[in-house]
Amino acid sequence: MADIRSEYTDSINFFAGHSPRSLAAKYGTPLYVYSEAILRQRCREVMSMCSVPGFGADYSVKANTNPAILSIVREEGLMVDAMSPGELYMDKIAGFTSKDIVYISNNISPDEMHNAIDNGLLVSVDSLSQLDMYGRFNPGGDVMIRFNPGVGAGHSAKVITGSKGAKFGIPLDEVINTYARAKDLGFNIKGIHAHIGSGGQVVEPFMD
Repeated sequence: MADIRSEYTDSINFFAGHSPRSLAAKYGTPLYVYSEAILRQRCREVMSMCSVPGFGADYSVKANTNPAILSIVREEGLMVDAMSPGELYMDKIAGFTSKDIVYISNNISPDEMHNAIDNGLLVSVDSLSQLDMYGRFNPGGDVMIRFNPGVGAGHSAKVITGSKGAKFGIPLDEVINTYARAKDLGFNIKGIHAHIGSGGQVVEPFMD
């Protein structure tokens, strides 16, 4: 077995004094190795990005549902989102409470929406039809609304979610009508939600 490492992993002490070979011998293969120190450092960098009162950060659980990682993220003060009952289950295992979880509801079923409501989660709706469905199930409740900003970015066209014509979120020209509809349904609007894509490495699209 090759002792897979690099000058970079050595320079940051990624394996904390161990080697890939010794870890594989102890735990068997296949084996995924994560650095708790680096994960905590990244969480702290994100949480220190803004000093405005009320600022927070959510970890997207679809990136990795490992409960040990989720527990570290929780310890560092981040909240989380969930997009399915399975992700919600993993959030709860890691110790997150309902107030720490936002439910991102892209094309979810009525049963999934009921599950989010039963768990006391803040739900982000993705379309006007979803807003109406949520209004039938949770009249007078709290809601977030996802808008499509019309700006997309990412490392691949397959992960761009904010461009014009993307299936995610309500188009900007429907913002006023959506807010009016939410008020008609008796909702308390608690926030807005937007996502332009994954893997972006430059700031400009986010500023746009």
